[in-house]
Amino acid sequence: MQISSKMDQRKRAVILVALLAVVVLIGLAMGGVFSRGAKNVSAVRLRCMASQDVTPFGNDILYYDGVTLYCLRSNGYEKWSYPLGENASFTCSDSVVAAWMGTQLHIVDKDGKTTYNENLPNTIQFVRVGTKYVAAVVGSDTSPTLIVKDMQGTTMDQESTAYQDAIILDLGFFSDGEFLWTTSMDVYGSVPDTRMHTFRVHVSNSGGISLGDNLVYAVVYAGTKLNVISTRQLRQYDYRGTQDQSGTVLVYGWQLVDSMPSGAEAMLLFKPANSNDYQGRVNQLRLIWGKTDRRYALPSECVGAGLYNKRIYAFAEDMIYRADLGSRRFTPISIGHLLGGQSVTGFLGILKNGTALVSCMNEVYAVPLL
Repeated sequence: MQISSKMDQRKRAVILVALLAVVVLIGLAMGGVFSRGAKNVSAVRLRCMASQDVTPFGNDILYYDGVTLYCLRSNGYEKWSYPLGENASFTCSDSVVAAWMGTQLHIVDKDGKTTYNENLPNTIQFVRVGTKYVAAVVGSDTSPTLIVKDMQGTTMDQESTAYQDAIILDLGFFSDGEFLWTTSMDVYGSVPDTRMHTFRVHVSNSGGISLGDNLVYAVVYAGTKLNVISTRQLRQYDYRGTQDQSGTVLVYGWQLVDSMPSGAEAMLLFKPANSNDYQGRVNQLRLIWGKTDRRYALPSECVGAGLYNKRIYAFAEDMIYRADLGSRRFTPISIGHLLGGQSVTGFLGILKNGTALVSCMNEVYAVPLL
């Protein structure tokens, strides 16, 4: 009887342990630990190649094959094509494309219709597109001219005096496209000095302010602030060029990889500046958002990262890692089985509808984010 009683106790103990294990496993499964986010994940192989300037264009995708500019939907079907000829360049907003070669400027809307196609007075260096205007930098590298046109090609503004003996580094539109910022550098100064000018198109020029000798490589507008990012620090200015000293953050050793406006603040995602090895691997990220300054350790090395819908996404060889902004943990989403056994080697951006573009060597895939 004692032996039978002991055996019954052991059976009950085994059953109890098994039940506890099942409960734990169910809890982990509900938390997504085993599913690895694979449910409902899909991928579409696109006909373009990673070497063809593949670029997000709102909910669509642009690429240039060396002769023709193509627009694809996120499902891979062609939306329109536009002949440019050889040696052309292009840039875009979410709804307008500007393409150029030599002195010729093309402005094309989201449906592939030309709104302007004429020659400018001098060779075009580069172009930037806003919601209402297109800005072109023309002439020689030193002492260039800035020309601002509306989408039908009417010249709205022209500026050259501010850039005498200087080169224009970059420019962009802000505040609903009515304002314009530029960064430039005096090429004859004894010390490198980057300057920022702000304009209200067709109305006024606020003048220039010195940004110092550290290279300014990005300007992000959100709320009422221009977030000016150099290799050393993040600084904030209003449209008149007045600095908000409280918005200064040291970012030395970090490089901006993505940004998006969020209310009155900009969400700025950085990777370590020294992570640019020959494969571009990233193992940690930093998010600056208002007074939030947070570091994230990635579960494994990734080839790139981006922001969408107030989440961070990082892309590894066979996995997408997702983290909510308030979370310290990443959710893994397996995609290796969708890519024909290939490994992700590059990240090309995220469409407005949340579709990520990744490359496997020269092949390109569209992967909707969960």
